[in-house]
Amino acid sequence: MEITIPVLSLVIIAVGSVGVTVSVFMGLLLFSQKDKRHISTSLLAGLLFLSGLTLLNDVLVTSGISNRIQQLYFIPIYYSLSIAPLFYLFVKSKFKYQLDKSDALHAILPIVQAMVYFSIGFRSVEFKSMLYGNDAFRMYLEVESFLFPISLVGYTLLALSFFKRKSDSGLFWAKDIKRWLKKFAAGMLLIAVMEFCFSLMEYSDLSGQLSGFPFRLTHTFTLSTFVFWIAINGFKQYYPLQIFTSKPAQDAPLIDEKELSDLVVKLKLLMTQDKVYLNPDLNLELLSSYLGISEKRCSYVLNKGVNANFNQYINNLRIEAFKERVRQGQNKTYTLTSIAYECGFVSKSTFNRVFKSNCGITPSEFVKLTQDSA
Repeated sequence: MEITIPVLSLVIIAVGSVGVTVSVFMGLLLFSQKDKRHISTSLLAGLLFLSGLTLLNDVLVTSGISNRIQQLYFIPIYYSLSIAPLFYLFVKSKFKYQLDKSDALHAILPIVQAMVYFSIGFRSVEFKSMLYGNDAFRMYLEVESFLFPISLVGYTLLALSFFKRKSDSGLFWAKDIKRWLKKFAAGMLLIAVMEFCFSLMEYSDLSGQLSGFPFRLTHTFTLSTFVFWIAINGFKQYYPLQIFTSKPAQDAPLIDEKELSDLVVKLKLLMTQDKVYLNPDLNLELLSSYLGISEKRCSYVLNKGVNANFNQYINNLRIEAFKERVRQGQNKTYTLTSIAYECGFVSKSTFNRVFKSNCGITPSEFVKLTQDSA
């Protein structure tokens, strides 16, 4: 039997498949990072992955594939109510090592939505058809479609409110993070407005009055743009040089890149004045950008100028920052892991390993020795 697919459906599939592929791939890429175990990376990976699955569901429905293969209807790949909470928690996690216990409440609506689709997604076609004809279930679908843009607006405003409450450290690279996240929030708000308009037209008389308008294609294009936007920001998280675009303001004279001593002066100013080692996203490429030299030359400056490679040099500074905070008594208020994160480490295991290697004792043993000598 020959199966024909309308041209509009083919266009929807083509447009949507790009967004699905990019977002799912970037989500899996972030999940696979072994050297970036911080919760912010996992949250953004989840945001990308679930956004891709949600777009895939839209492609199946709007292209008519789920009508042709009815077993695909209501399968559990629609997680629209997870996107906004994940975005808010991602923003929050960029400034905190651990989330609050109360943040688990943000998972209530996403879990309810997932349970609904898992409870019906693997049932028979007859059951799904009967359920779709039920007025109460159709009302649920309408409420769900409006909750998506409403949650995007609500959680984005929460994220912006969190920005205002968060004190500004005054460090130039920290301002880059806020600037990047605010652009991320602006994109979320724009998509929310568009989604609300499409939902309003779909469930009102306007859709009949504008019957010639390609709503399905426009809706898929909007969602595809949305997940592609998130994927771009996921790439920036994976490749932080795209985020940290500011250059440090140095009081030192103009740097002659041919003189090693001048480069070492500039490097030490970056560490003592701008404290870039506190940035958990710092890598060799970003440091070389701040110095205005190539990665190869930056490695040479580190090896010849301070007798250490990048990881050794930065980790030593972070360890010293941790020790200083312990001497100030911060361990009486915060956990050792949260202090380590504030000093630039991205995982507990990395911190413990580096500290033991550098100091010959564990962080807990150092704290005990510090308290005994006080």
